[in-house]
Amino acid sequence: MRRRAFITGAAALAAYTQLAKQTGLLTPAYGKGLSSGNPLPTGFYNFTGSNLANWCRASAAQQRGEANAIIGCLGDSTVVGQGAASNELASNAKSMSWPTQLARLIPNGSWSSVWGDNNVSAAAGDLHAFDARLDRSGWAINNTRASGTLCGGFFHGQPSAVSHSFTPTNPIDSIEVWYARSPGSGRFTIDVDGGPPLATVDCAGANAFMKATATCTPDHHTINLRKTDANDVYLTGLRCFNSAIKEVSVYNLGGCRWGSADFVVDGYPWNTLPAIAAIAPNLVIFQAGIINDWDDRIPLSTVTSNMTRVITALKSVNCDVILMSGAPSEAGIYATYPTQASYVANMKALAYAADVPFIDIWGLFGGTWNSFAMNDALHPNQIGYALIAGYTSVAILDPAARSLS
Repeated sequence: MRRRAFITGAAALAAYTQLAKQTGLLTPAYGKGLSSGNPLPTGFYNFTGSNLANWCRASAAQQRGEANAIIGCLGDSTVVGQGAASNELASNAKSMSWPTQLARLIPNGSWSSVWGDNNVSAAAGDLHAFDARLDRSGWAINNTRASGTLCGGFFHGQPSAVSHSFTPTNPIDSIEVWYARSPGSGRFTIDVDGGPPLATVDCAGANAFMKATATCTPDHHTINLRKTDANDVYLTGLRCFNSAIKEVSVYNLGGCRWGSADFVVDGYPWNTLPAIAAIAPNLVIFQAGIINDWDDRIPLSTVTSNMTRVITALKSVNCDVILMSGAPSEAGIYATYPTQASYVANMKALAYAADVPFIDIWGLFGGTWNSFAMNDALHPNQIGYALIAGYTSVAILDPAARSLS
């Protein structure tokens, strides 16, 4: 492991450990922090030093400046970042989600992507309020859970739609747009800053999950996606980057209210299971909707079956997986702590059976709900998400690290 990466991870852990000591979030065993070698502290399980081989290679290539590395954060509303601010859908709360905070802890980490609508929609707002980098003129949000679309829905360009725009916070020269191709769909163009089209994309054809690409001069840009006819267009994801800087791209692939069953829908190419395999991150941190599963009393055997299907699909495209439990929910409002513990234990057992690592966020938070780190009975606040990001960074910055158990 590079010395800089270790120092970055250790510093992040030290900062969050100090905060956690002040608030009683961590068990004493975790508060000891990192050793001067490769072992991981209590709360990290089945990190064998060899079961993140694909991520290890991708991370090394990124550090050599040869290629981008991609991390997908797959899960429910606590991955999306709901609750990160004072209300559940406060403006730009996405910037305080744990995937975004994780990107900031990684050298050359970037969150210059947005996927689906993350199923964020309520009277308080929707994704265009939740993520301040987005703007629209006539584009609807289609967030039907039953659609099984990656992250819960589409950016829906209806006949009245004009443009949909995305303004990343860093200079970019490369643009990727993922979209659903289907019979009778329309066309859209890609431009930056209102200039001439860089690409024209026809979405009509046999059902498929497709990616369009465009390039522009390196700079800060606003990317505009404009409909060019009266037919509907369905966009699922946008990503942009600077090709001169090999980055670690962190994708927020959370969907609000999702349980483990929502991650295995595969009737169409743009459904979650085939779509996540198509985008093929090098590593997926899979939170698995376990909080909603224990709230909905989903049988543990069903949870195991659903998570196993996702792990198998990801491994088939050379994507490594880290399982990660959610933070404790408030007992009495949601499941009892013994019930929550049984779901966490089930996930831990699956990690060993499937030979994937497991981060026990539930245990690292102490196994009980803590108001200091939580916005409500279910969702962490900005501090809670910072803790999750800090724990996660320790493991991914050193993919060869080993857990103590």
